[in-house]
This record gives sequence, C-alpha cells and structure tokens, in this order.
Amino acid sequence: MSEEADRLVTAALRDHARIPAPPGLRAKLERKYLAPRRRWVLASVSAFTGALAAAAILLLLVRPGRPAEDLALAPAREAVGDHLRMLIGRGLGVEVSDMHQVKPWFAGKLDFVPPITFLGDDDFPLAGGDVAVFLGHKAAQLVYHRRLHVISLFVFQGEVPDGDRTIEGFHVVMWSRDGFGFALASDVNFDDLHTLHAKLQ
Repeated sequence: MSEEADRLVTAALRDHARIPAPPGLRAKLERKYLAPRRRWVLASVSAFTGALAAAAILLLLVRPGRPAEDLALAPAREAVGDHLRMLIGRGLGVEVSDMHQVKPWFAGKLDFVPPITFLGDDDFPLAGGDVAVFLGHKAAQLVYHRRLHVISLFVFQGEVPDGDRTIEGFHVVMWSRDGFGFALASDVNFDDLHTLHAKLQ
C-alpha cells in the first residue's frame, strides 16, 4: 500500500497535477497559519488608529488657544499693514477736517455709510479719509491725529475679534458693533487709542 501511495505521489509531482487538500486539512492549516496573522494585522491597525487619535487630542490640549489667537492676529496685521501703506505716501482720498465733508465723499465708493459720528476735536483732529480693502471687504479709512502721531480707523461690514494687539511696535484696538467691524491702528500708546475708542462709541 505504501509503495502504491509513493507511486501516485511521484506521478502527480511529475505530471504537475494539483490534488486539492482535504477540507479538514485546509481548515486546520488556515487556523494555524492565517488566523494569527489576521489578528496581528487588525491589532496593528487598531493601535495605529489609536495613536493618531491620541496625537490629535494631545495637539488640542497642548495648544488650546492657537486657532483663536491666529484669528485675532490676522485683522490686527491687516490694520497695521494698511496704516503703514498710508503713512509711506499713498496719501488720502479726501483731506479735510470736517466729517460732514468726509462722509459724503464715501458716497458711491462704498456700499454702506460708515457709522461714525465723532467729528474730531482738539485732542484727536480729523485729517481725512480714504477707501481701503480690509480682510477682503471694502472699508472706510478715517485718519485722526494725536499730537504728531497718526491714527487710522478702519470700518467695514463684518466682524473682528474684540481686543488689543501689538504688531511690530504698532498698537491695534478692535471691536464690532451692529454688523460692522472697527480697527484703530497707530504708534500712540493704548491709553490714547482707548480714549479715541470711547469717543467713537
């Protein structure tokens, strides 16, 4: 019987015949060699997914204020940049000290009337105004003086985060009211900016 079996195996190998394994043997081999590998792959995927989730949570815990900080810095940087562009020689579209002449000048140039009633005074005389682009919006830029310093006020339809920021030595005060965003930018101190802010309310 053994010789007959050897002969059949030899013939099968020589003729490259494929004899299917019995179902019981196939199941036993799969359990022994394939199942541990599948478990290892699933465990590896689960561990990797868990590590990614832990890393995301860690980033949120380590830098909880970063997104809000970035949102507040963007309009402050924009205000300082626009203020500097005016200082280095762009000039103003209208140079008058009377708000009753400045406001009509914006007619047709903006889609809104700047909600500003402060006409300027001896401490903060009005120098004029211009049209600017602030955070992608058309904005009114009103310019006041404080002694030898220049202060830019930007007004646009939208909102900005309330608060104070210092960008490259320039101070910025921002606030929102009734659907409008406001930003004061200058090299004067915060006390002067807050005084002007109160007059603009």
